[in-house]
Amino acid sequence: MTQIPFPSPQSGAQLWPDLAAWVLDHSVAPQPPSPLTGAEQARLEKLVHPTKRTNLERSFRAVRAGLSDHLERQSAEIIIEHDALGAPFLSSDPDMCLSISRTEGWSAFALSHEAAIGIDIERVRSIDWHQMVSMVCAPSESSLLSQLEDGVALLPFYRIWTAKEAIMKAAGQGFRMGARRIDLPERFIMGETVHAEVQAPDHAFTISCSLHGEIMVGLALETG
Repeated sequence: MTQIPFPSPQSGAQLWPDLAAWVLDHSVAPQPPSPLTGAEQARLEKLVHPTKRTNLERSFRAVRAGLSDHLERQSAEIIIEHDALGAPFLSSDPDMCLSISRTEGWSAFALSHEAAIGIDIERVRSIDWHQMVSMVCAPSESSLLSQLEDGVALLPFYRIWTAKEAIMKAAGQGFRMGARRIDLPERFIMGETVHAEVQAPDHAFTISCSLHGEIMVGLALETG
């Protein structure tokens, strides 16, 4: 299992004094493999597609192993539960804020004791992002993307996508919050800065977005 600490000192770790985040590669399984809980087994049994089932199983094990390493606890002590809205938390430390994200072949988690946090990762690949604009982008963001060539617009779209998912997770609302109600600064979208301050409905956040190989990582820390 490969672990990429994030944010790195180069991306401004001093802005995140209480936040720890890891991006986990599924290609190297933890040894020994972490046991699955009954709830995790139940989730796996609901998946019909074998590839999706394998990826989720590897994610469960990778996240538990990563949390075990980071928190210096035995893997068996890492029990992840979910609240009424589906947000994850550690049963051994329910006051700690925990966010988890998954994409094909990779997982990520972020932890904070001081503030609500959210993390989202996506594998950057060529997609028809136009079909998702109406769901993800505010009008000003849609206008910005429409002025760019498709290939140039791909990374800006992934920054919008991952940053907003992270924000909505940190707010504890998911897509119920309404991604189109969040406006991201143009300089952030275009990658001219990896950090931004964002005012969303009833919340304020510091956000960060950076590319690790083919994985775009969005982080959000609630600040007000």
